[in-house]
Amino acid sequence: MVKAKSKTNTNTNSSNKTNTTTSNTSNNSSWKIAVVDVMSIINNSQDVATLRQNHAVRSQELSQWLQLAQAEVNNQTDAQTKQNLFQKYNAEFAQRRNLVNQMYQQELATVDQNISKTIIDEANKLGYNMVLAKNVVVCGGDDITDEVRKLIK
Repeated sequence: MVKAKSKTNTNTNSSNKTNTTTSNTSNNSSWKIAVVDVMSIINNSQDVATLRQNHAVRSQELSQWLQLAQAEVNNQTDAQTKQNLFQKYNAEFAQRRNLVNQMYQQELATVDQNISKTIIDEANKLGYNMVLAKNVVVCGGDDITDEVRKLIK
């Protein structure tokens, strides 16, 4: 008897899942879905271009500093002084590189948040309740890339 009861419960749960899935599918027809070419927006963003330019400048400055440090180490004649200076500059380089990368990541996160907020705000204004990246959608959705691109400079 226990086995029969267990089997019945499994069948009941299975039919409930089917009904729930069917119910959810019918509700999805009221969704208004937009797609956005995020890479296109990122590539055309002035904020992203400025961020990349600033990162390139910082990286170039770091490279110049490293060349000066290497020259100073190479000019040393005493092996122990040379080794100590090398270790000092190696540690300082790692610290500076981490700072440059950390600044870039923080600025990138801010730009990403601004772009995401603009996409969300424009989608809400246009009455969309879901936005998907265009590159993951095979078919369907209204493309709002141009509308968002106008807002992101």
